[in-house]
Parts: sequence; C-alpha cells; structure tokens
Amino acid sequence: MDWLSDIAEEDPEAAELLAERFKDDEPPVKPLPWCMWAWRAWHRLKHDRQWRSGGMGPAMPSGIPYSSVAAYADRHGQSADELYGLIAAMDGVYAEWWDEQVEAASKKD
Repeated sequence: MDWLSDIAEEDPEAAELLAERFKDDEPPVKPLPWCMWAWRAWHRLKHDRQWRSGGMGPAMPSGIPYSSVAAYADRHGQSADELYGLIAAMDGVYAEWWDEQVEAASKKD
C-alpha cells in the first residue's frame, strides 16, 4: 500500500484511519497481462450496467449489456464475442461479491 505512505506524510491521522479500515481487506485484484484489455473494458463500461430493484433491499447489479460491449470492441478493434465472454465472467464474480456485501451488511444491522 504505497498510497498509504503518501497519505501518512500529509496526514498521519488519516493514514491511521485508512490503515484500520483496510487491514482485513484482501489485496486488490491484479489481472494477468493477457487479459488487461478486458479488465480495462469492464471498468470503462461499468456505467452501462443497469441496476435492478432489490425490493426491500439494495439495488442489485445486472450484467453489462452485449450492445455496449460490442460497441466498445468495434471501436477498439477487438472481438465482441470474446470480450463479452470475459466481461460476462467478471460480471458473474462481481454479482457474487455484491451478494456477499449485502449479506454482510444485513448481519450488521
């Protein structure tokens, strides 16, 4: 966490609070080099994701639509079907993570 040492120089109290907040978090995901292009696309297309009503709970994420992925792939000279397959897989993991966060938050209440 190099960014934490930068913050510590500017504001030691803030760094201490952030360190406490992130102490139990797993390290950030480091995609393999061969799939960085799909990782970037997934992040850039996050605003195209729709959210469905959670009823009495929080909204839940839907997958990024194929139309958005195809437009992105066409613009960047990539295979839309290959990119969509990778993004759909990442969306599946994201949905599972989101469910875990909602469940953990509901147990705190």
